[in-house]
Amino acid sequence: MKLINPRPLLLSVIIFFCNMCFVRLANAQLSVGIEGGYNKNYLVTNNANRSFTNYMPMNGFNIGIPIQYQIADWFAVEADPIYVEKNYSQQRSAFFVGVYQENKNSYVQLPLMGHFMFGGKKLKGFLNTGVYGGYWLTGNVNGVMPNILDINDSKNSGTTIYDYENSYSYNEKYTFDKRKDNRIEAGWIGGLGLSYEINDRYQVFTEGRLLYSFTDQQKKYMVDQIPRYNTTYGLNAGILIHFNNAKTNY
Repeated sequence: MKLINPRPLLLSVIIFFCNMCFVRLANAQLSVGIEGGYNKNYLVTNNANRSFTNYMPMNGFNIGIPIQYQIADWFAVEADPIYVEKNYSQQRSAFFVGVYQENKNSYVQLPLMGHFMFGGKKLKGFLNTGVYGGYWLTGNVNGVMPNILDINDSKNSGTTIYDYENSYSYNEKYTFDKRKDNRIEAGWIGGLGLSYEINDRYQVFTEGRLLYSFTDQQKKYMVDQIPRYNTTYGLNAGILIHFNNAKTNY
């Protein structure tokens, strides 16, 4: 029985897939744009050791430059360098009602995502999923607290702290502590949105996003440390400009 030489068949398969990859890359489309929107950030932590204290979410904004490389009709890879605020407040209740602090923090981040598309030719839905790395740029703290050092305070009765003490307001830049503050953040990112092709060159989109940090805001500087994580929900809108589109004549 004469055996069939598998080498020509294997070579043909390799050439076929190389040609397919070449066609895909030749038809790949690069898009660059701008986006912006608002977000709400939650500080996820355990405050059981602090009575009458709650961490509340706060609004912020973000602005970024999405860079998308479309490989197929249904898939692209996307990088999205972005500036984002991650704010939260600390509110006290009961006897300490009126005592609060707002933490306003800014980050620069680089998400790397898979961009999955579905739907029609003009109007499409899409799903983004991936990871991000970021750096805690700046911080600001402001709030109101009782001024226990006020010697002119003559109050001696009441139901809240301010019935006994005068209030003190502050607003100042946050000073980072190298021993405690972890300025590197990393996490998961996911998004769901809609896009609309205006023409072969321009595309507008809107997207809801979730950023879930898996790194603590703090370094390991003490025993039995309670971790603090950012979880951010956002709503963005933007525009993409397509380049090297085979349908477009330049």
